[in-house]
Amino acid sequence: MRTDISDAPNENVQECEYFLPQFTFLDKHYNNSTVFFTSLYLLLKEKGYVRDSFLEAIITREKVYPTGLPTLPVAIALPHTDPQHVIRPFISVTRLSQPIAWHEMGNDDNILHVHFIVLLGFIDHSSHLAALQKLMDCLADEEVIQALREIEDVDTFLSTLTSRLQLDKD
Repeated sequence: MRTDISDAPNENVQECEYFLPQFTFLDKHYNNSTVFFTSLYLLLKEKGYVRDSFLEAIITREKVYPTGLPTLPVAIALPHTDPQHVIRPFISVTRLSQPIAWHEMGNDDNILHVHFIVLLGFIDHSSHLAALQKLMDCLADEEVIQALREIEDVDTFLSTLTSRLQLDKD
């Protein structure tokens, strides 16, 4: 008997605090990663989550250490920068209406066309690394990605994602 992943219980309170509906976007369009980073930076800055240095830092880091992952059924990106550019921790998830070009992690000569961008903002390296690994494991699951592609509302989207992160923690 298969249980729908969106029906899984969500007890991962700390992870949930990072995921906020105001920073979760479904079917957004951006022409490229710079437009994406600029748009998110302006919102995050306005809400008091990042410092003035965040935009330049995230763009520079992405050029040096690309974060695209060739997951199936669609590619994703997990951009992040150093904690000194972040005031309050957050995870922003964007599902794109049209994929955008993104360099692959560990193989920056390869261009992927990502459908999801998970922007991480943490204030310490240990939570950053733990969350990054957990997200990479979760988003490598084709069933999770397929479910997230079909969900139409932000609350169900976040509930599904955070519930799956809780399951992966076991």
